[in-house]
Amino acid sequence: MNRIGNVLKLHQRDKSAWLVIPGMILGSSFLVNLIVGFLSGVEIYTGGLMSIFIYMLVLGIIVLPQTFSFAISFSIRRTDYFVGTALNAVIIGFFTAIGLLLLSAIEKATNYWGTGLHFFHLPYLTDGNLVQQFSVYFLALVMLFFWGFAIGSVFRKFRGIGMLVLTLASLLSTTLLTVLIISYDWLDNIINWFADLTAFDLSLWLLPFILCYAIVSFVLIRRSTV
Repeated sequence: MNRIGNVLKLHQRDKSAWLVIPGMILGSSFLVNLIVGFLSGVEIYTGGLMSIFIYMLVLGIIVLPQTFSFAISFSIRRTDYFVGTALNAVIIGFFTAIGLLLLSAIEKATNYWGTGLHFFHLPYLTDGNLVQQFSVYFLALVMLFFWGFAIGSVFRKFRGIGMLVLTLASLLSTTLLTVLIISYDWLDNIINWFADLTAFDLSLWLLPFILCYAIVSFVLIRRSTV
């Protein structure tokens, strides 16, 4: 447990990657959209909030090459590194989701910043109660981090050839799935299925992906060399 705590401290010391940079990215995106909303004088629905989610994916990819070798050099076991890193991502996702909820409430209370800007409080994402809204943000953030972490783990274990194989496999499976959807005329059924689901319903479908990415990352990290 002490070694897991050391991994947590390792990540928490890097406030730039985990806190400052995502805050700057989200803040700058919000500021630009706020200025546009103020100048335009019309109601705006923006996708700028996606910046924080995309960053979590990128963070999952880069955290491994930045910290893995350093942690192992201090005799931290690979299992402890994985658990500590995963736990830190969950903690960051938890507080980020809370922050997004608060900003959404402030946005609504201020009549969308007085400019009609819908940046944090967006239709569909905020249709449910507070617990459901939190789950949407939290599960999306955690899923994207572990997705990136799995990608980083593949590169750590197999290097460039592994990424090439992963990319080709992804393209092949996507192409095959597209062909099947078109051939069997599944598109309308898929659209109708998604249309019947709330954002909270969709967020629950992220749980198996989180589990899958976590298992892949764990297995590959256990077998990776320094």
